[in-house]
Amino acid sequence: MIRKILFLLPVLFVFFACKDDDENGFDVPVEFRKISFEPVPGGAVMRYRLPDDMNIFGVRARYNDAYGRQLVKEGTYLTDTLLLNGFAEARTNEPVRLTFLNNNLEESAPLEMVFSTADAATVALFDNLTVNPFWGGFNVTYTSPSVVEGTVHIFYVGINPTTKREDNILVGSYPISEGGDTLNFELKQALDELKVVVRTDDFEGNTVKTQIYEGIDALAMEMLSPDQFSFSFPSKLKIEDEEHEIGVKYLFDGQKKGANYRKNYQRGSSDRYKFGTFVAGPNAFGERFIIDFGTPKVPAMLRGDAFLYHGNAYPYANPNYPNPGIDMFVATIWSAVYTSRLPAKIKVYGTNSANPNTVSLGECALLYTLDEDPGWATFYSYAWCRFSDYQYGPVDWAKDAYKNKDDNTFEAADPISLDMKCNYSGEAFRYIFFIVEDTWMSSRWSNQYPYGFEENANEYITFDELEVFVKMEN
Repeated sequence: MIRKILFLLPVLFVFFACKDDDENGFDVPVEFRKISFEPVPGGAVMRYRLPDDMNIFGVRARYNDAYGRQLVKEGTYLTDTLLLNGFAEARTNEPVRLTFLNNNLEESAPLEMVFSTADAATVALFDNLTVNPFWGGFNVTYTSPSVVEGTVHIFYVGINPTTKREDNILVGSYPISEGGDTLNFELKQALDELKVVVRTDDFEGNTVKTQIYEGIDALAMEMLSPDQFSFSFPSKLKIEDEEHEIGVKYLFDGQKKGANYRKNYQRGSSDRYKFGTFVAGPNAFGERFIIDFGTPKVPAMLRGDAFLYHGNAYPYANPNYPNPGIDMFVATIWSAVYTSRLPAKIKVYGTNSANPNTVSLGECALLYTLDEDPGWATFYSYAWCRFSDYQYGPVDWAKDAYKNKDDNTFEAADPISLDMKCNYSGEAFRYIFFIVEDTWMSSRWSNQYPYGFEENANEYITFDELEVFVKMEN
């Protein structure tokens, strides 16, 4: 009996040894051990090489993310990288268990390794995030890595209008932008000093980081009267035509919304082409329109105004074929579409150079940028002047026309304005200038939809009124 037991022991030993080998899976080929990890924002990229063995189908990685959840990532022979994500702050020596998969999806014996990660965008943006005073509010400027995911939420501490108590009031939530962004906020509450809260979440809704910024000054601006600055631009662009009431003086006469134009056409057909406004051109794109303060001031805003929708027709004629029955001056100035002279792309600069006409733009401070797609579809849906004087815009061509409304209704209407608020650095400039780079398309020819038709090949520009604001001095 004892001899039989002794005989069975080696057999049992072999049986259990084989069972253990089955549980551990097949061996890890040597080629699979050539693995590297590259830290990237929010995780790591694992680079691997599958062996040439056609029985090997893929690779599987098991690890825990920043929230303790076990994640499983799988790669196949179709690629050689695997993204291990799910992290916020940079980490080192994070463990990962790697296995091969054969064609039966059986796993090999595990290989234990470690990897490191870099800060995710939800963390990294705080490294270069600043909250700055802005006109009537504040702005948030940040930079972020090239790999971005997550959302940034901006709050300020104010009075909750519902509870009447101090609260964090959300002013915006935005996907984190690759490379960074500048976000401007105008507040309805008047506060002497601001406290701003910035919070980031990942795309799964997990709060990653919150930071508070205090002591942000609230900036106030004041409008200058036209006698407090001078305005100049190249003489070749000046149009002074009193017969049609077009000239520089109308840019600073305090009349908005096309008030001069309305007054004139109400007098009768003989005055219907007296516009009481400012137009410059031709070839005004890329030229500098300069405001000289005389002494350096901190610029706050330029406000350019446009006509309301009056509903009158602007004549058109081919300038190469003059039509004696049409006012060719008016047809050339407007080309049938008033809004085609309003900016879709415009930049504002500041400089203290001795000659603002010739100083390199690279040496100037870029204070404001409007960079819209000038196409018709963008105009109709988003343009700052989409409700201006064009019957094919998003207006009711008859019901909305101010030529059919009384004076009280016209006076009560809000102006159509482009508020070019200047980035604030505290620096004062003697000169600021704007450059128009493009204007809006029209829909006059339906076969050009959706981009629209170029009505302004001669590059005219217009504003009905221009107001200049600087930082209010205490």
